[in-house]
Amino acid sequence: MSHYTIEELHRLDKIEELGKKYHSKFGKNLSHAKYLLLTKYSNGSFPSVEYINSSVFEAESKKIEDLLAKQFRKMGLPASEFFKEDCDIEIEKLLRYVDIPKHHHDFLELVYVVRGVCYHTVEGVLYEQKTGCFTIINSSVDHQLSALDDCLCFTIKVRPDKFVNFNIPNLPSFAIPVCFECGNDEFIPSIILELYDQQEGNLPYHGEMMTLLLQSILVYCMQNYGDTRQVLMSFPAKEGKWIGVLNYMYENYRSITMRELSRHFGYSEPYFSKLFHKETGKTFTEVLKEFKLREAAKLLQTKKLKLAQICEEVGYGDVTKFIKDFKMQYGMTPIKYQKSYMQKDVL
Repeated sequence: MSHYTIEELHRLDKIEELGKKYHSKFGKNLSHAKYLLLTKYSNGSFPSVEYINSSVFEAESKKIEDLLAKQFRKMGLPASEFFKEDCDIEIEKLLRYVDIPKHHHDFLELVYVVRGVCYHTVEGVLYEQKTGCFTIINSSVDHQLSALDDCLCFTIKVRPDKFVNFNIPNLPSFAIPVCFECGNDEFIPSIILELYDQQEGNLPYHGEMMTLLLQSILVYCMQNYGDTRQVLMSFPAKEGKWIGVLNYMYENYRSITMRELSRHFGYSEPYFSKLFHKETGKTFTEVLKEFKLREAAKLLQTKKLKLAQICEEVGYGDVTKFIKDFKMQYGMTPIKYQKSYMQKDVL
């Protein structure tokens, strides 16, 4: 039984209270950079809202904002810097009156709305997430969250290798973000509270417990709300079969061809090629390239491999083309991308 209740967690914490006053006076939320500055006031003796809006505080927060943009805007947020050591799953409450900027990361993020409404922008498309909405955002997807005044929402970060090891049949793992509409089901909030309790209490075996608890939520969603599953992101495909198509394609991205994909799903290649573009808004080649580059980026972050080895790992036949495509996708060459991560490890 969790030591926390929904009512307790729904109350504004100290920074949220300050953010509410700031919003009331200036008609805007705290920026994420200002929030980070305020967390340095460990004794809880925060400055006045007037000072937070002053040119001095603005200048300090601008430095933080510029630093974060320089570090993470192109490459995204790495698990190595946003997870505690030896931790695979982390849960936190989404703060109200604080603007979280658009971002992407190399880990998965799960979002569950316990109460109220939050706005979730995924790849530029705005979705309204209401009570009981459970969203899975895979790595490399741009998204942005904003909790309304009455909202109690939790975000759960999961390392990709941990998520894969859950091995839940028919659950999309990385290809595309999805959401489940679970309504007022009481089971999921109770497990969310237990997850939070395990983490905050730092109980013995809490890591193992959190893994089992999160698995139970995912299996429960698939068992009871699989028919509510909706695709998010830039893919306009609405039918459930296209989730299967894209995931099958992702599982076999190293060597899959349009001919093999169309045969697997029982279509002729010319017809399926046209249908694929119609349903996803992209060509087979474009989607396949995205998958390969996404995996290449992960390898560059975690392994000291030569470019030829990475190309072989992800199914790229031409190193020169790989470098060109990677630079177009990430704004820098693979070598520069890799060096930036190596420098972080040294620091």
